Formats: sequence, structure tokens, C-alpha cells
Amino acid sequence: MIGNEYSKYILMKGHIMDFNAIINQILVLFIVLFLGFFIRKINIIDEHASKKIASLVVKVTAPCLIINSMMKKTELGNREILQMLGLSIAVYICMFIMTFIIPKLLRIEKNNIGVYRFMIMFSNVGFMGFPVIESIFGKEAVFYGAIYNLPFYALVYTLGIYLISMDNKKNIKFKIKDIFNPGVCAVIIGLIIFSFKLNLPYVATKTIDMISSLTTPLSMIVIGASLAGIKIKNIFSNTKLYIYSFLKLLVFPIIILIIIRQLGFNEIMTGVPVIITGMPVAANAVILSKEYDGNDILASEGVFISTMLSIITIPVLVFLLSN
Repeated sequence: MIGNEYSKYILMKGHIMDFNAIINQILVLFIVLFLGFFIRKINIIDEHASKKIASLVVKVTAPCLIINSMMKKTELGNREILQMLGLSIAVYICMFIMTFIIPKLLRIEKNNIGVYRFMIMFSNVGFMGFPVIESIFGKEAVFYGAIYNLPFYALVYTLGIYLISMDNKKNIKFKIKDIFNPGVCAVIIGLIIFSFKLNLPYVATKTIDMISSLTTPLSMIVIGASLAGIKIKNIFSNTKLYIYSFLKLLVFPIIILIIIRQLGFNEIMTGVPVIITGMPVAANAVILSKEYDGNDILASEGVFISTMLSIITIPVLVFLLSN
């Protein structure tokens, strides 16, 4: 099993050496993020270019990353797939319950409750989740992440749109086709390849592998560029976002870590839900808020603060996972 191999690796290399290697990989991700911030500030890319790159990641490179991970030879069986999917559904149900509790505890204004509920429910799985999981556990772990994220892809353009739009009292109609977004389609294609053990031609596999390798750097650049457009001076006065970020980035994933470890799952099946839950606010919060008249400024502030704080909290989660 992948998890057993990972555990042996830790025992052979030692917790400190392995932890340091992971921290270095995470630092590389954030250096690329700050590069995106810088090149947006000096106008090498503008907002239009940033949106186009984001669209490229969501619709092309990230789906290729998912398919590529599922083409790899692995001992992962149907039982593990169902277990990972079950874990994901259970976590999302718990997070949905939290969307009713946390806004009341923080005394969120009625016209902002929808955005806060969205930010509680949905993490940045596409732009940061996959790159961080790959950095920690290796490319094969993206397979686990892809299965785990199936509910995210199905919910973000349905329940997510409802949460964002509830603040402006608009009646949003859902379309079935929205569920079959590039992420879900990529998982379905990957599962077909995996289940039937299909061997694609070399040209196809090499092309998919090359395109998928663009996901991590482009994702970090897009996040950095999006953060460059926020007025920082207006952010630090919102104490509720700091309390929210503390709950989102540390408290929730630590609770999940404690529960899953009691269930006896291997390292990766434990780590993937913890890391994904501990990711910053999904970038979709800003995109959907702009499209459906939600509070896009609050959404941008949530993305900014949670992303910046995750520089500290992600290494903390990695440390807890490695012990």
C-alpha cells in the first residue's frame, strides 16, 4: 500500500529529515505564489490574463493532473476508493453542519452569512490542494485526492452557488450540466482508465503528463496574482476573518486528524482529508461572488488572509501528520 510505503520512508529517513524536506517543498510553492503576486503588481500580467490562466488550470491542466495520477500503477483497490469517498462525504456533511454553527458563533451579519458558509464549506483544493498533496505524499497520492474531491466538484457549482447568492435573495436555477464540470469528468475518465487497466499510447500519456506538470506553478501564480488586487490596509481590521481562519486552517483539520487516526486508516488516507480540509478558502469564492452578486470583497479578503496564514498552518499540520 502507498500508505505503508510512506510510513517506511519516514522510519528510514527519520521524522525531522522528512519534515524538513516537506517544508522545503511547501516553501517552493509559496515562493512561486509570491512570484505571481509580484508580476501582477508590476503589471507583467493583468487581471484579464490572470483569469485566463485560472481558466486554463481549472479546465485543462488540473483535469490532466487528475487523469495522469489515475494512469499510474497502484495497488489501490475498490475498497480504498470507496473508503476515501466515504471519508470525503462524512467530512463534507460535518462541514455543512458547521456552516450553520460558525456564523452564529461569530455573529456574522445577515448579508454576509452566505459567503462565510461558502468559505467554511469549500477549501482551495484545485489550486493548492493537489500541489501540496503531491509535495507531501508524491504523485500517486493525487489519485486519493481526486477521489476525495468528487463531492467538492459536485457541490461547489450547486450548493456553492446557492450559498453565495443567498445574501442577495436571488433565485438561482441549477443546471444538471454544471455538475459535470472538468474536475468531475476528469475523475470519471481516470476511473475508467484505472478500472479497465487501459494502456494509452505513449504520445497520449506523455502529452497528459506534460500538461499536468503545469498545474502547480500556474496555480500558485494565479493565487499570488489574485491576492495582489486586494487592498491590504482594509483587511487587518476584520477580526472575524482571523477567528474563522484559525478554525478553518487548524481546529477543523486537527479534529478530523484525531477522528480518522482512531479509525485506523493508513498515512495517506489520513493525510489527504486533513490537508485538504486545512487548505485556505477556495478561489471559487471570489469568482462565484462576482458572477452571482455576492460580497466579492469579503470573499477576496477571506482568500487573502487564509492563504497567508496557511504558510504557517500547513507546516503545523504536516508536523502533526508525521508524528
